[in-house]
Amino acid sequence: MVNYDSRSAQQLASDIRSAHLAIDSALADVATLASSVIATCRTSDAAPAQTQAVIEGVTAGLNKMVDARKGFIQAHREIAIAQRKSNLREVGFGCLGPETFVQAAGLRVVNG
Repeated sequence: MVNYDSRSAQQLASDIRSAHLAIDSALADVATLASSVIATCRTSDAAPAQTQAVIEGVTAGLNKMVDARKGFIQAHREIAIAQRKSNLREVGFGCLGPETFVQAAGLRVVNG
């Protein structure tokens, strides 16, 4: 069993929540940008062939951000699995969402 300092783990949990929110905010901003690019292209007199590269570039960036989000979520899962195998296995750190990674890892609340 690995032993983690509870204060460090609490800070990690807080940082994970902040990072999730920041990633989703950035993703929403780029999605808004993609919409603005398309709207601007549609209302211009540029030929579709002229605007294609811009639209492809913005949407490629959006797709890369979605892939990065997936990687971050996988890392979060791995952290939850490590917690399950540690001295902090019974500690709830307030994971995001109704079905948390902690619950998915098989941890339970212990009334004290």
